[in-house]
Amino acid sequence: MSRWSAGKKIVQMAKELKRQRGGRVSAYAIDAVRCSFRHQASPENYFVLRFYELDEKERETYLTSGRSAEADRRLNRNMTAELNQVMSRKHLFYRSFSEFVHRESIYVPESSYLEFTAFLDRQEEFVLKPDRGIMGQGIEKLKTRDVKDRRSLYDRCKEKRLLAEQVIRQHEELERISSCVNSVRINAARDGAGAVRLIGACLKCGADGAAADNFHSGGVAYPLDLEGGTVIGSGRNNTEIRDYIYHPASSVRMPGFRVPHWEGVKSCALRAMEHMPELGYVGWDIAVTPEGPELIEGNCHWPGGNIIQLDKIGKYPLIKECLEGVT
Repeated sequence: MSRWSAGKKIVQMAKELKRQRGGRVSAYAIDAVRCSFRHQASPENYFVLRFYELDEKERETYLTSGRSAEADRRLNRNMTAELNQVMSRKHLFYRSFSEFVHRESIYVPESSYLEFTAFLDRQEEFVLKPDRGIMGQGIEKLKTRDVKDRRSLYDRCKEKRLLAEQVIRQHEELERISSCVNSVRINAARDGAGAVRLIGACLKCGADGAAADNFHSGGVAYPLDLEGGTVIGSGRNNTEIRDYIYHPASSVRMPGFRVPHWEGVKSCALRAMEHMPELGYVGWDIAVTPEGPELIEGNCHWPGGNIIQLDKIGKYPLIKECLEGVT
C-alpha cells in the first residue's frame, strides 16, 4: 500500500471516529500515524482494537498487521509455491485436507455439465464460492429449485472459476444465533521446537440474511476462551464502535455461550497443522455440525489478528515466543 493510500485510510478512519465518539480528526490521525510507525498498526487495527483507548504499554502487546506479517514471513518460511497454491485455492485445499472436509463440492471449471447438473440434483440448496475468494466476497447461497437455466449458471461458474458446494448443516445451538454458518476462527502457530500452540480464537457470526460470517462482510466476532470454548465478552464489527452483547440478527445473548464440540474444534486445528508440517502460522475457520467440526479453510498468509484479540488481551507475546530461535 502506498503512503498516499495509507494516509487516506487513516484520515477516513479518523473522521469515522469523530462521527461516532467525538474528538478531533487531527488528534486521531496523528496518533494513528504514530501507531503505524511504532506498533506497525493499520487503521483497522487502530479502530477495531480501540488503540485510541490504550496506553503505549498496552499497545505493545497487540498483534498488529505489521507484526502479523513478520510472523507470517518467518513462521511460514518453509511454504513452497505448490503448498501456497493449496492454501489459497479452495478446490486444491479441499482435496489436500479431505479428511477434515466432509461436504460435497465440485470445482466447476474442471467438471462437465453433466457432472454439474448431477451435483445440483443431489442438493436442495448449495453455495457458490470464488476459488480464490477473500473476506467472504462473492459467496452466493442458492436454492436448486430457483435455478431456471442450469446451462447459463454452469457457464457463469466456469467463467468466474467458482466452486459449488453442499451447504453445511451447522449445530442447532449455532443455528439459533444466525442461519448463516457461524464459524470458529482459531489461530495456531508452530514454535522453534516444532510444537504447535493455539494463539487465540473467536466465534464469527453472520449478519442478518448474510451468506457468510466474515468480519468484513457485516459479521460480528465474539471472543472465545481457548480452554472451554465459551464466549467471554461482547462482540465487535469493523464499522461501528459498539459492544454487541446480543447478536443483532437473533437477539441471542452471547456472553456465556459455549461452542459445541469444543475439544473437537481444537483438535481439528492441531491436526490440520500436523497434516501439513510446513505450516507455521494459520488462522483456521471451522464450522460445527451436529456430528462435530467441519474445516472451512486455512488463512495462511493473513491469519487475522484483530478478531482473535477481542478479549482485550494482546497476542503478540505468544507470537514472539514462537518466533524465538526462528530466523
